[in-house]
Amino acid sequence: MAKKKKITAKRVFLLCSLLLIFVVGVIVVYTYVMDYYKKYYACPTLGIDYNKYPVMGIDISSHQGDIDWKVLSDNHISFVFIKATEGRDFVDKRFAHNQKKAKENNIVMGAYLFYKFNKSGEEQAKNFIKTVKLSDSDMPPVVDFELSYGNRFSRLSHDKIQNQLLRCLFELEKHYKCKPIIYTNVDTYNKYIKGSFDEYPLWLCKLCTEPKMKTWTFWQYTHSGVVAGIEGNVDMNIFNGSYSDFVNYIYNSRKIKKQ
Repeated sequence: MAKKKKITAKRVFLLCSLLLIFVVGVIVVYTYVMDYYKKYYACPTLGIDYNKYPVMGIDISSHQGDIDWKVLSDNHISFVFIKATEGRDFVDKRFAHNQKKAKENNIVMGAYLFYKFNKSGEEQAKNFIKTVKLSDSDMPPVVDFELSYGNRFSRLSHDKIQNQLLRCLFELEKHYKCKPIIYTNVDTYNKYIKGSFDEYPLWLCKLCTEPKMKTWTFWQYTHSGVVAGIEGNVDMNIFNGSYSDFVNYIYNSRKIKKQ
């Protein structure tokens, strides 16, 4: 008959410790996820004053799937930001199609680069430049620079992160001859953008309440928008000004003097 292994006090202590660590880890992750959800999603529906902000738009990626662009253009969508690239080599599989359809349906389009904190800013810009052609009637390129679930941790210092972002912006500005737009959320704006990149147009994600600062050019006010032509929810945005202001912004944004 085989001998039964003795369960020693040391083994019991080890198992209890591992169980405790696991439980604490689950609690920490759950708390973080719930805080994030409450902060960015579980807020009352925001009422937008469309007399004050009449120029409405959306931002999309391949996650939106097939879009009925004709229906979309008939529902007061004036502009659309389309995901083009991410990091050094990723290209959104629906970018070219979405860009073509936006132009065919006379929706002013812009393209954005999802910035990865732990990658070279210059290489990310080159990936975007290789992928995206913009005309004078398009919006400037956008750098989506945000702390998020998959983009929060980096071994780089604060200064190096800002330096890499500057390199990315510089490459885009040099190629497209216009100031890129910086998209970011409030946390990232306060940590990295505020006071250091004020010369760049700001597209701010501020859910639940209107931004207090007046310097934003675009404002993303919800991730839960419902628009005819798109199945499921979509991010909603507005421009800070009238229709004529919007036209003037696009026209003037392309007029950077060559050095």
